[in-house]
Amino acid sequence: MQTELPGDAVLPSPTPRPTVKAVDVADLISYIHHTMGYPPRHSLTAISLSGHSLGAVLRCDWDPAAVVSWPAHSAYARQFAAHLANDRRADGCVAVLFRDDPAGSADSAGAGPLEDPTTESERMLAVALDREFADAGLPMREMWLVARGRVWHVDCPRPAACSGHGTPVSLVETSVINASLILEGSLVSDEPQDSGLPAPAGRFSPDLLAALVHVAELAVAAPGLGDWPDDADEPDDPEDTGDWIDPYALQELEDEMADALAGWLEGWDHVLSGGDLPQDPYARALLAAGLIRVQWRDCLLAVATFSLERAVSGATWLGTVPRPVAELLGVEPREVNGVLFTSVILAASRRGPDWERISHLRAACAELLPEVAGAVASALRCLVAWVEWARGRGSVAGRVLEECRRDDPGYPLGELLGEIVDRGMLSGWASRRETAWSATARGNRGGPGGAPAVA
Repeated sequence: MQTELPGDAVLPSPTPRPTVKAVDVADLISYIHHTMGYPPRHSLTAISLSGHSLGAVLRCDWDPAAVVSWPAHSAYARQFAAHLANDRRADGCVAVLFRDDPAGSADSAGAGPLEDPTTESERMLAVALDREFADAGLPMREMWLVARGRVWHVDCPRPAACSGHGTPVSLVETSVINASLILEGSLVSDEPQDSGLPAPAGRFSPDLLAALVHVAELAVAAPGLGDWPDDADEPDDPEDTGDWIDPYALQELEDEMADALAGWLEGWDHVLSGGDLPQDPYARALLAAGLIRVQWRDCLLAVATFSLERAVSGATWLGTVPRPVAELLGVEPREVNGVLFTSVILAASRRGPDWERISHLRAACAELLPEVAGAVASALRCLVAWVEWARGRGSVAGRVLEECRRDDPGYPLGELLGEIVDRGMLSGWASRRETAWSATARGNRGGPGGAPAVA
């Protein structure tokens, strides 16, 4: 899904991106490690190529027990190739299959004969991928298997004819690409077995309870936040008020709500711009408590993705944020920003997101999580899951959502994101190198050569 309205153009990268070229297979594997941020396990990966330059990295789970027949291999390869074909600049690819063998195998320890461990299923997958990538216009130049601590050509006719066949994976540590990316500040860590997030608090703190009560009172007092009609009349009989509400009293409540929402968004905007979370426990709790309001939470995602002004402009145009909030923040409603606002949840805009702000959102959610409980914790977890999915790391998002759905199975955003991840739906931003995040440029703005990381 892409938005084509004026003002939604792809923005150029703020800094030049270096072109990355690989000399050998160790460079390829190192590039995958750095782009994903961790060494994949039980995974099929592929790198798109533009000439000799490396591009997008795609990763999908690989379970040979679930893909047995030739039709199953073909269907898997077809879907995989279709995802990588989103990189319109690519004219070829290489694939690397990562197997998670038990530690301490003979080859991993450097002893014993170098027996090719490639299975019939892996050779069948190579044939299917070769056909599907060719049909997609991305001919597969080579496929490798990482197993038993070594790298193997898949379907190598004679070991002597295949350069690098049986190369130790440890050579990745001394590869040229590994060294250059480390100098740029990139790090590779082990893939977490769980979400990697701290556990929520076991109960509600007094500050969180007070903040939740405050947000709830605002919602009850001024649920509509709409404009009072100009022709509202007072009742003819002063003794018979019925359901009539004093418009001036209602306006005061709406003003209070608008002030609260504007202040809440400004508080988050400070954090998303690189500022620290407040030290005051109640102020921290209030930032988290506002997430129970769906409209506030959705607006926060847009604030993190683009900017406070663009998000409020779009939300006001759509009517999910009241006009007084836009007036307080000096923002004009605009249709083009409304379209951008609707694209955020599915990461579908052609305008690239601000990955640095999104990174600050994830960090703040992780920091607040041990201080909250209940639906607030579910909201924070879902925001982290959305960040990981938008980055293209669906497997990481899935682990976060697994914890969320275990503790709060009925949380609506958790159900929505869970369905997106379970279906294998890819983030639109992650599928295009112009808008993609990469772990090799963790603070922000795409990776080497603009390489997206898609998991």
